[in-house]
This record gives sequence, C-alpha cells and structure tokens, in this order.
Amino acid sequence: MKCPDCHTESTGAYCPACGAPVEGARCKSCEAALVPGARYCVQCGVAARAASSNASSNKAVAVLGTLTAVLALLVVVLVAAYRGGRDAGPGAAFAPAGAAASAGTPGRPPPLTGAPREQADQLLNRVIQSLAMNDSAQASFFLPMAILAYRQAGELDADGHFHLAVLETTAGNYAAALEAADRILTVAPDHLLALGAAARAALQAGDTATARRFYEHLLRVYDEERARERPEYRDHAQILPDYRDEARRFVEGS
Repeated sequence: MKCPDCHTESTGAYCPACGAPVEGARCKSCEAALVPGARYCVQCGVAARAASSNASSNKAVAVLGTLTAVLALLVVVLVAAYRGGRDAGPGAAFAPAGAAASAGTPGRPPPLTGAPREQADQLLNRVIQSLAMNDSAQASFFLPMAILAYRQAGELDADGHFHLAVLETTAGNYAAALEAADRILTVAPDHLLALGAAARAALQAGDTATARRFYEHLLRVYDEERARERPEYRDHAQILPDYRDEARRFVEGS
C-alpha cells in the first residue's frame, strides 16, 4: 500500500522513505497496533516512528500552518463554548450523542475504545481538545489519525461525513472535504451542515464561485431545513446559526 504521509509505495510495516507506520506496524513500547501515518501511539503516547525526514518535517510545518490559518473559521465557536465552561466538556459538540470526550495526561491520552467509528470520534475529540487548549502541535499530530480513522470506519452517516469534511478542510484537503460533504448532499441536497462545510472548503480552496453557490443555497433553505428533526442538527445546534451568519456576510459582502 502507499504511505499515508508521503505516498511512497511500501510493502512493510513502515514506509521506507519517511519511516511512518503503514500496515501492521505496532508500538515498540506497548505493542498496540499503530494507525497508519501516526506520529504517536494512541495507546501510550510513545513516538511511532524515527526522526522525520526533511520532507516529513516540511509537511508537519505546512499542516501546522494550515491549522492556524483555518482555526478561526472552523472551530472558534466550539472552542469559545468549551472555554466558557460547558458541562459536556471539550469535543462534545462534535461527537455524536453518547460519545465521551477524551481525557488523560498530556502526551499520554487514554486508549481508544469501541468500534472503528467510535474510535474516529474519540480522535476528533482529541483534535478539538488540543485546539481548545491552544496546543496546535498536539492537534497536528492527532489530525491525520482522525482523518484516517474516519476513512477506515466503514459506511458513515451524515454526521460522520460532516466530521470528516471539517477535518479534511482543517488539513488542507479541500477536494476530499468537498467529496465528504457531497456524500451527504447526494442524499439530502438541503443539508445545512453539508452546505456549510462545502462552502468553507471551497472558500479555503479559493473557489469563491462554488462557495457562493453553497452559501446562497444554505440561505434559501435555512429556515425550513432547520425545522427538521435531524439528530446531527441537535448535536451541532450552535454551529448552524454560525454557518447562516457566515453565509450572509459572504453573500452580502461580495
């Protein structure tokens, strides 16, 4: 298979070019299976690979820069809510109902539990928690793990595709983010979370015409669609008005 980090073909447990774990790699400390592309073991926090090559280091810097650049657009509402003392704790607004937010000591998070989708949600929570604590370095470590976990979690529901679209945008994978949002829109063309996520991905990619199309669509259907009893609308209730206000600012200001 190809290395998820540098895309070099690999037949072993580790990429021969950058040292990233690929398929079948295990932590040298606790023997837990490593997520392909991981920099740290999600079970014990030990580094999952040798020192990065120049190419890998440059990629890490690029990911960190992307996280900083899109933080205000993607998670400012969530982070503000968490810092304001929400009882649910960091990450709860992104996790589906019943999913527990991750906890643990810095650099040594608790092991992942549950089915693949539940593990993906836990990794998403770790990204959000890290951003809420201004730890963009740790967020950049968990980000590729979360993306891969969602990609490998099997058939996703609308909520899962939305999570993946947000993560892909944060990582700068705008085409993949649009594809994740489109998986929702193919079934539910007026889905507000998908329209908002697609608009943001297009805007970050510099495609303002496509962003305008999604934002205008969102504004046209917002009131009627918001009245629908979709579980993901309840889980992400504070994000929906933010998408609407963002769409208004974009449409009226351009």
